[in-house]
Amino acid sequence: MRRRLFAAIAVVACCAAQADEFDRMRTAWLDRLTGGEQQVPVDPQIAGALEALGKQAGEQLTRMNRNPEAVALWADAADWNNAYPTFASATVTRNYTRLLLMARAYATPGNALYHDSALRDAVLHGLDWMDRHYYHARQVYYGNWWDWQIGIPLRLLDTLVLMGDAMPPDLLARCLAAVDHFVPEADRKRTPQGALVQGEEGGANLLDKALVVALSGVLGKSSARVEAARDAISPALPYVRNGDGYYADGSFIQHFTVAYTGNYGVVALEDMARLIYLFNAGAWPVRDPQVANVYRWAREAYVPLVYDGAMINGVRGRKISAVGQTDHSVGRSVAATLADLARTAPAEDARFLRAAVKGWMQRDRSFGASYLGTPGDRPLAIHDMRLLQGIARDPQVGAAPEPLGVRLYPSMDRAIMRGPGFGLAFSLFSPRISAFEYGNRENARGWWTGIGMLSLYNADQGQFGGNYWATVDTQRLPGTTTDHSASGKPREWFHYANSQSWSGGASLRGQYGVLGMAFSLKGVTGSDLAGKKAWFLMGDKILALGAGISASRSAETIVENLKLDGAGHNALRIDGRLVEAALGKQVAIDGAGWAHLAGNAAGADVGYCFPERPALAVLREERSGSWSDIHEAQSKAVVRDRYLSIALPHGAAPGQAHYSYLMMPGASAQTTAAYCAHRSIAVEANSAGAAAASDGALRVYAAALWKGGETVSLGGRPLLSTDVPAAVVLHEEGGRLAFSISDPTQGADSITLEVLRPVAASLAVDPAIEVLQTRPTLRLRVRVAGTAGRSVEGVFQLAEGAVVFASNPVK
Repeated sequence: MRRRLFAAIAVVACCAAQADEFDRMRTAWLDRLTGGEQQVPVDPQIAGALEALGKQAGEQLTRMNRNPEAVALWADAADWNNAYPTFASATVTRNYTRLLLMARAYATPGNALYHDSALRDAVLHGLDWMDRHYYHARQVYYGNWWDWQIGIPLRLLDTLVLMGDAMPPDLLARCLAAVDHFVPEADRKRTPQGALVQGEEGGANLLDKALVVALSGVLGKSSARVEAARDAISPALPYVRNGDGYYADGSFIQHFTVAYTGNYGVVALEDMARLIYLFNAGAWPVRDPQVANVYRWAREAYVPLVYDGAMINGVRGRKISAVGQTDHSVGRSVAATLADLARTAPAEDARFLRAAVKGWMQRDRSFGASYLGTPGDRPLAIHDMRLLQGIARDPQVGAAPEPLGVRLYPSMDRAIMRGPGFGLAFSLFSPRISAFEYGNRENARGWWTGIGMLSLYNADQGQFGGNYWATVDTQRLPGTTTDHSASGKPREWFHYANSQSWSGGASLRGQYGVLGMAFSLKGVTGSDLAGKKAWFLMGDKILALGAGISASRSAETIVENLKLDGAGHNALRIDGRLVEAALGKQVAIDGAGWAHLAGNAAGADVGYCFPERPALAVLREERSGSWSDIHEAQSKAVVRDRYLSIALPHGAAPGQAHYSYLMMPGASAQTTAAYCAHRSIAVEANSAGAAAASDGALRVYAAALWKGGETVSLGGRPLLSTDVPAAVVLHEEGGRLAFSISDPTQGADSITLEVLRPVAASLAVDPAIEVLQTRPTLRLRVRVAGTAGRSVEGVFQLAEGAVVFASNPVK
């Protein structure tokens, strides 16, 4: 009897302890949603956010129809039977978004509607109405699965946490039953017919659903669901080699073929930070040792892709077409997430992340007077504002500057180069990575955004903001070689693949690099435009080469297409002469040697050299458009911007056209003229077989070998060859020869590299390198199978008397 009594007492104690754990987790989540107890006096920026919250919630309360027999809660969110089913399911999400806003005001201390009884009753009425009509355990879903299994339940669960003890038990149970119906497990997707599909979830979607299961477990006091949610994140922690998720080189892929660090990847990192926070608040901390990867992702997959607070456009996918969701607003979300993640990170990672965030906060001027935003600028959540303010005000946290150098992401065909005062992002495509993504009626004109698009980030922090994506000529994006062939509505969720496999490059010690892409548009626009493009990344300069360009229609390469500020009178000088161009009138310039374009801010100028003195086409124009042109659900209002473009025409039907030009971000007109007259960067090859260049001042040589068996030269003297296509970078310094090599096709087993110079000794080589001979030439076999395009490096001592660069030639 006594034994049974003690056992019963133990069970009761265990249950009470678990109940306390659930309560702690709910309270921790509530603090996160509201920002916790408000400090007195309240910070002015937080006070502004609180005022805006109360005002917005009050507007929804006033407009809400609380008649139990009403056909909708809000007249402007009632398109339940829209002809386009995805829009109809989005309506359900939209209603829960408004209820969440109202619940946040009800539960957040310091705003005008805190614990307002009318607001409370309205939220409870809305939850009951939505449960009875649209989101319940008997509902057969329609439209976009994401709304039913991620968008709606996340908003609903947050609302339930915010309402707390005000929730009637019966209504709480019904709401949780609906969530459990649509999301019974994190890693399985429910079909409209009710079946569960195994193994369907990955990446950000898996983590979103893990959060759904965790929060429903907390609110339902189910340890089984909380444990299942915690265990469900383990498959998302290891690096992947294909499909959705994080790759060893820092790439992030979603939808199998799309570079998505700046959208789904942001969600994934936010989810990880939130899940770690939530589980740590209770008795179920994440124990998987691979959780350490999360902090590595923060350092390697996110920080390098944010420049002065802006997340580069090339990894934002179709969300570039979302009005108000700019590169800087996404970058600010990343900053808040990294600040959050730093709280649980190991000390070294925490210091690194806080320093990066503080640097962005100090340099990012795109939000005006306050990085944290104003009530009219969709301010951050109060929780995030407090974290960022803490970093900004902490004297122990130093602000990290933008690092210099080259970072390649071969698994998603992206790269970024940083020089003094600028960052240049490259967006390529391959058989593995789609040129762009169209879906949910978003990104209708994204055709060329992954076909060699260059995005220059500098002191002009508003370049890609405002109405850029609604007004820019998306068939003439900087860096692209275009025949203007894209037209019509794209196919939803289609993989717009490149039939040519050479896409990628090599970087040496993160300092110098070569990047290239052989391309064909047959799988994208259906046109026969094809060619090869290469970029040589030399410190603070970029050489662009193109060859083998063929098409049956007119084609051109876009050197620049700059959105202009104000009246759009930015000065363009070619060979020292000011080029005047009336709006809408294209000007032809023959035999151009150099050009200089004034930017929209101090430090945003760009200089160009044209080694072959080609003809240029200059166009200054005013362009109009609407956001609905690229995203059907958005505003049809006409907006306008002015642009100045510089192009290299290739003729009506080019056969084997080529081009070369040099970019000098931040250079003055005087610096541009002087350098172009005495260049240290030389074009060594530019053909259908290879592209190669050297910088005598830096003693750097790089080559994109489009096919095997090609020998490339330096100053007319043969230098290196490979047996299969490859990217190679060499650097000579102090009698040493450092090199980097990669397989951009990601299909070879090995590369045999021959450098036509003798070496005396091996100083440091990657384990993948086998030295075949050192004299009279250096011959190596590099095992590249499984390297996924990454660079393999080595260093050798040159033989006595052997040199790569005989001098510092100036061209």
